[in-house]
Amino acid sequence: METCEVCGFAWESVPDDEIAGRVRRGGDAVADVLLAAGGGAARRPSPERWSTLEYAAHVRDVCLHVRDRVVITLVEDSPEFKLLHPGARVDLGLYAGDDPAQVAAELRTAAGLFARTFERVRPEALGRPARTTYPTATIRPLRWLAQQVVHELEHHLDDVRENEGLALPGQ
Repeated sequence: METCEVCGFAWESVPDDEIAGRVRRGGDAVADVLLAAGGGAARRPSPERWSTLEYAAHVRDVCLHVRDRVVITLVEDSPEFKLLHPGARVDLGLYAGDDPAQVAAELRTAAGLFARTFERVRPEALGRPARTTYPTATIRPLRWLAQQVVHELEHHLDDVRENEGLALPGQ
């Protein structure tokens, strides 16, 4: 079973009927932490670690980006997707100066849009293949793309909670 080396997330452990709800809850939770961070949301705890604002903007973009990938996978045979380039987005300053309240609202919207789109995918389409480059170049089913959105939200929820000094589950 494929698992995240950092957080232990197991893609196959996420049932289809939980994906939309977990995406909504994850979006809301990251947005809540972002809003609670207030003026410190753009502060990086260390140079190599993203700020809470950067993590929130990243997961917003993941929700929007993968939502489009779901649609493309439904209409094209074995589409090939390139990287989202999350590090470059941060390094280029694309999130610098973003308003935390606006990013929080956009994240809630993006998570809701992804969830609604996923809820309309017929179960028989969840196995449709797509070529991805993350974490390695491989062919993955549409289901995995949706599970990856859950992973991004839940993994980075841990990151923003840690940034803000909040207790992580199990601590």
